[in-house]
Amino acid sequence: MATLAKQNVESNSKSSSHIYHADAQVLSGQLEQPVNEAIPVQAQVVLPETGMLQYAAAMPEQLPQQLRGIISFRSGYSQVAGHESAKAAHGFTTVATSAIEGLNVLDVLTADRVVGQITTHHPPYPEEGQVPSVAFLGTRFDNLRIGGHEVKVERHLDIIGPKPDRDKSYFDDRGVLSRISDQYAKINKTKGLPIWASQQFRWRKPALQPQNGKQISTMQCSVIKSVTGGPGLSFGHVIDLPHFGKIFLGELTVTRELGTPKSKSNGATPDKYVFHLTMIRLELGCIAQGSTTIVTADANGTGSGTGHH
Repeated sequence: MATLAKQNVESNSKSSSHIYHADAQVLSGQLEQPVNEAIPVQAQVVLPETGMLQYAAAMPEQLPQQLRGIISFRSGYSQVAGHESAKAAHGFTTVATSAIEGLNVLDVLTADRVVGQITTHHPPYPEEGQVPSVAFLGTRFDNLRIGGHEVKVERHLDIIGPKPDRDKSYFDDRGVLSRISDQYAKINKTKGLPIWASQQFRWRKPALQPQNGKQISTMQCSVIKSVTGGPGLSFGHVIDLPHFGKIFLGELTVTRELGTPKSKSNGATPDKYVFHLTMIRLELGCIAQGSTTIVTADANGTGSGTGHH
């Protein structure tokens, strides 16, 4: 996770500060068979506490030689940035991007290019709220293929949708909850759905749970609506491919940490949101065994207000 820091912005005799967070990486994982070998993290970047910009290129030659016939890529990079919004210097923008080119996993799954991108915009807090808007504009798969067959990927980049009105939380917005529950329902209508999938994709309205003294709620969905054209059984964003394993595309996790109200001794703290996107997650189970994540991005941030000068 990124280091958190404050950047002050003064406007209309008020002071608002923002705590940046973003990180991204191209590749990581753990193989168990035919070799027991960790896949070194490739091109991980973490947003500095001052925001600004960080960039790293992935180096294919850094992969252990024994892995290169199992998973390989031609190039890749990760980039994170955080800055005061250019829109009339109003609010704070964070961008996390990761991309890979020339991906090849066991000569079964290939792609010319995979990009994961999250952009969040936070309004000044507390003058205008605490809930960020979020977009996945650059997110895509270019020429994804399985066993040489072209896989058509239908995106659902507005699964979270526009920022709810009146600073309502995504977790309380009927539109957001309806779109995600519909995604789960369509998966469960798939003919021949494996038992493991029917158990994993059970929709439950997110509820606050205590974690390390904090109140946390989580929603899981996908920015991918459907995949068609390739071998194996496809349902929603998932492909269950015999003799290879399970392929999960565009997984999105949204986390909310409940803030605290103002008290006599302390000021109010706003809710904190985290958006975590994994473009490809593999659970290999035949030709090779192990798991890997390919192209991940993570962004959030939170604000605080210090009132009048």
